Amino acid sequence: MTPEMNHKQTIIFILIVLGLSYLIFWGPVALLKLRTANLVEGRIYNIPAFILFFIGGFVPSITGLALTTIYEGKPGLKNLLKSAINLKFRSNIYFIIFLYPVIIGTFQVIIYSLTGGSIDFFQFIKQLPAILPLLLLGPLSEEFGWRGFLQKRINDSFSPITGSIIIGLTWSLWHLPLFFMIGTSQHDFNMPFIPFMISVVSTSFAYTYVYLRSNGSLSAAILFHWTGTYILQVIASQVSRTPVYNWLESLPALATGFVFIILLKRQK
Repeated sequence: MTPEMNHKQTIIFILIVLGLSYLIFWGPVALLKLRTANLVEGRIYNIPAFILFFIGGFVPSITGLALTTIYEGKPGLKNLLKSAINLKFRSNIYFIIFLYPVIIGTFQVIIYSLTGGSIDFFQFIKQLPAILPLLLLGPLSEEFGWRGFLQKRINDSFSPITGSIIIGLTWSLWHLPLFFMIGTSQHDFNMPFIPFMISVVSTSFAYTYVYLRSNGSLSAAILFHWTGTYILQVIASQVSRTPVYNWLESLPALATGFVFIILLKRQK
């Protein structure tokens, strides 16, 4: 595939994902200030708005699968699906997949404790029933797009560091409507977008490293997303947010992001 084709397909993916999010699914719900649901309490307030909210979460993966089929045909789609269930990669990648979220979570707990809060660690066991739904809402609903389609093309056109920044910015901008959508944690907890974007871009360096070192394994990215989502959600569910914590929360991801930048610079 030529660089020009890579660039074109990259731009098309980004425009479709952001366009569908802003104009069709999440944007209208946020603009009309529709309350969708409280997922913690299991309550749905507005069924049409909730449907838009739910389907909108699958836009990256749906777009990635659709464009893979268009550009690579059935063989490309088959390879992508096989990559999502292929768990044969090095043990050090498993080590990163499970250790990285623990490190980020640990430092977030430390920061929260220093700002006067406390965490009930028993919640990691109590919230285990949510771990299977979390596989669907995040890892599977997004990773066929971010890593399965976008990362593959960006790696062929840009350096790992530049590519990580592009993916991280797209990934964070896709979440932007959630910060204006009643009922989401981003809106209800008054989370500032800039620290969130810093965290996502910083985390993208780790995803790129895992993707490269696992020879482009989508299953590695899905597991990485899954473990991170669970650990950080258990912590986030107990945090009473303050302006200070909202801004300090991104520091662990930022610090580890620099570590992975150094590791990526050593990649060919």
